Amino acid sequence: MLARFTSSLVIRDTWGTMRNNKPLFAMMASMVAWGVGNPIGDIAVEHMSPIAVFVIEMICGLLILVAGALFIPALRRAIKHIPWRIAIPFGLLQPGLAYLSGNIGWQYGSVTTGAILMSSEVIFLALGGAIFLREKLSLWAVLALLVGVSGAIIVGIAGQTSNPETAGVQLIILGASISAGLIGALAFLGVGLAGAIYGLLMRRLNSQVNIISLTVGQMTSASAFSIVMLAATNTEIPTPVGVGNYFYVAVLAGIVGTSLPFLLFNYAAPKLTTKQTAITLNLIPVVAILFGAVLGRGLPIGAQYIGIGLVLISLLALETGHDDDIDSKTTTPAPKTTK
Repeated sequence: MLARFTSSLVIRDTWGTMRNNKPLFAMMASMVAWGVGNPIGDIAVEHMSPIAVFVIEMICGLLILVAGALFIPALRRAIKHIPWRIAIPFGLLQPGLAYLSGNIGWQYGSVTTGAILMSSEVIFLALGGAIFLREKLSLWAVLALLVGVSGAIIVGIAGQTSNPETAGVQLIILGASISAGLIGALAFLGVGLAGAIYGLLMRRLNSQVNIISLTVGQMTSASAFSIVMLAATNTEIPTPVGVGNYFYVAVLAGIVGTSLPFLLFNYAAPKLTTKQTAITLNLIPVVAILFGAVLGRGLPIGAQYIGIGLVLISLLALETGHDDDIDSKTTTPAPKTTK
């Protein structure tokens, strides 16, 4: 009875701490949104060109913000004051390069490779925070990171080991023959690097920058980049007549997985340490697997439940651990950045 009572107190206190930490809640909500959007986008990529899906995602994400501006005064004001010097490079990085690389990776790479290389974003981000932002990494934080990354990798590897449609396929790029698997691996690594760099930049963002304006600018620059890629590759956007409902699947991926999670992430990232952001990133593959099951893509198998458990343990450790550097975000001043 005493043990049960003590456990209930720990869970209640942990929940209370997380509930009062709005940035952490916003960060976790952004990861859930991305986790939901991933399997939706994956379905679209199975039936359409990755560049076509990329264009649809970006345009739909931007249109959601424009439509919202018709009803939300804050959005209307934000559109008039976009910090383009920040928004353009940020948008080209995230969602621009990251989403395009992800779509290419899922078409040509394996789920195993994707799980490992995209999980590298967590390591890159935590190490980048320690090296460039001088954020301390305690032993507790390192253990939580390792547990979370291990869980995310297990979730991916246990699900599928290869992409049978591209196994052994060679692609001709600039006159050279390159395996599709290598292209997929490089694309996944690009996602991890782009995400980590973006997370570090957001951590250093001046608090005076309007997050809504920044997000609108990001989606605008990413949409422009997607159209440039569409023209450069002579890719055609399929119509609903040609691909059926999969066109609307790509639209849904853009609605769920772009503007909303970026608004939440951009709000939360400057207020959290890179370590906190890194650990919550492990939620994405967990949510993706669970929501994929809802979409009929199969229930998690035994080993995946272990991976899910490890990710949840790392998140619990983030809030319950006696981590001396948990508030180190206040020790590194943000650079002077003009709006």
